[in-house]
Amino acid sequence: DLDAEDADDPLMVAEYVNEIFDYMRHLEIKLLPNPKYMDQQKELTWKMRSILVDWLIEVHNKFRLLGETLFLTINMIDRFLSLRTVSLVKLQLVGITCMFSAAKYEEIMSPSVHNFIFMTDGGFTEDEVLEAERYLLQVLDFDLSYPNPLNFLRRVSKADNYDMQTRTLAKYLMDISLVDHRFLGCPPSMLAAAGVYLARQMLNRGPWDANLTHYSGYSKEEVLPCVQLMINYLAQPIRHENFFKKYANKKLMKASLFSREW
Repeated sequence: DLDAEDADDPLMVAEYVNEIFDYMRHLEIKLLPNPKYMDQQKELTWKMRSILVDWLIEVHNKFRLLGETLFLTINMIDRFLSLRTVSLVKLQLVGITCMFSAAKYEEIMSPSVHNFIFMTDGGFTEDEVLEAERYLLQVLDFDLSYPNPLNFLRRVSKADNYDMQTRTLAKYLMDISLVDHRFLGCPPSMLAAAGVYLARQMLNRGPWDANLTHYSGYSKEEVLPCVQLMINYLAQPIRHENFFKKYANKKLMKASLFSREW
């Protein structure tokens, strides 16, 4: 029981940790988008979604926002597109509005609406973004309580002794799910488990033991389909320049370069 060692640390809430993660697992299923929503979109394609997400990664990087903000942004976009048909000219507005709302929800200091408009080269007015935000939040029922993969990564990392290299590599592998629509059906907890599993394989960190199974909530067999998708993405030519460049950074251990070489 690795939680026992945190019993005296009030910040780790060891007493409630199991209930908290049970609740998050309930939420993650409730807030999953429809993985086939593109079938009902008349003007959009999966390629357009991946171009939008790659651009949002660049915006997110320029503003130096939290990883949680990016995950919530993409979840909001996918949930909104699961519920409403959007024209191509409005797709960028949906993307930037979701990031504007997600930043207010997750960040301590979030960029202003003018900062976001500047990133679109003045493609929208302040009124358009604010009106879009009101409509978007109504459609999503004001529910932004999406438990993203980073929440679950912290839990799995406990069984991995908080190994820094594994975590950084796992973050890159989890972020693949943002740009590749094939991951839409994978719950965040599974993405975190698959990211850690594959990162450990790459770094030769040993087998998927009982502790990792317990703290991730998944056996080796259960994460393999998701792991296979990650390997499949890495085997293809680089399609998302901003995403690749972000993780080619020395601060992030050049995770994107390392993964491709592997």
